[in-house]
Amino acid sequence: MDAPGSAPLLTTKSVEPRDIWTSNMSVGQALSGLSNVPVWYEDAKRRKALASDIDADVAIIGAGYTGLWTAYYLLKAEPTLRVVVIEREHAGYGASGRNGGWASAIFPLLLQHVAKSSSHAAALALQAAMNDTVDEIGRVLRDEGINANYAKQGFLSLARSSAQLSRARAAVQASETFGLPHQWRLLDAPEASAMIAAEGGVGGLYTEHCAVIHPGLLVRGLTRSIEALGACIYEKTSATDFRRGSVITSGGTVRARVIVRATEGFTTQFREYRRSLIPLYSLVFATEPLPHSLRIKLKLDHRIAFNDMRHLRTYAQVTADGRLVSEAGARLIISAQRFPRNTTL
Repeated sequence: MDAPGSAPLLTTKSVEPRDIWTSNMSVGQALSGLSNVPVWYEDAKRRKALASDIDADVAIIGAGYTGLWTAYYLLKAEPTLRVVVIEREHAGYGASGRNGGWASAIFPLLLQHVAKSSSHAAALALQAAMNDTVDEIGRVLRDEGINANYAKQGFLSLARSSAQLSRARAAVQASETFGLPHQWRLLDAPEASAMIAAEGGVGGLYTEHCAVIHPGLLVRGLTRSIEALGACIYEKTSATDFRRGSVITSGGTVRARVIVRATEGFTTQFREYRRSLIPLYSLVFATEPLPHSLRIKLKLDHRIAFNDMRHLRTYAQVTADGRLVSEAGARLIISAQRFPRNTTL
């Protein structure tokens, strides 16, 4: 993190950099002054907790994206189902309501590895399904009348060294060899620079199969849609245990033929799953809305998802209201020298 006067501190919408930074503060001290309320958060209807034993056809543990999308498609397929969703906090409390806002078809594992564990055809089908899913999210939002600031303008990964550009070339070649000649496109330096004004750009990697979105608007809109379809959501209701046919909660037992564990990163809090996965997270910052003139100067007057090709995890987007939302490392993509000195974001 840079001190004021070089690059502005990226922060949440409710805290100004000058309110939390002094020259003798460490990065950790400065971060501790930030609000823990996601930039995507808005006060929304809170639902009652479960207060008795109930029966359902399907009980879903967790009201994040996994649980909500499961409920949505179940009820679209069979509207008469009794679907109950149990949530310890409130819908979208976890990663579904606090993330970088990408709807991406980028898979974190080489398709060649997928093919080894299944088949080449299955790996191709997986990529096709992920590509389609980006469009499917847009379709559902349109059909359900949910305004979640969805914009599909693709994803750009900037190459800022010869080694990164070599990796970009290799990625395009590997994709073509595998049977996906149109999944990625290699950009030269002028093409990449025309999209984003990054320092030291020598090229880039681009795919159309990515959209950006407002996660909070998505989760709140999806919650309203599944309730309209007949789902019952109980918030402030902890699932303490589950077994075949029932979910034991702090407010009663849900008896159901089908149990869906949609707990994602919280799964390890169940004793039997404590060693099944390792929850990871990254820190995301959001600026105040940037002036339109500054966004034009930086070539950030778009909704393209972007990062650079360093090995360190980075990601960023510009929101519909002009905020730069970025994982901590991504702040280095845009040159600090392009911001006027003493700019307040």
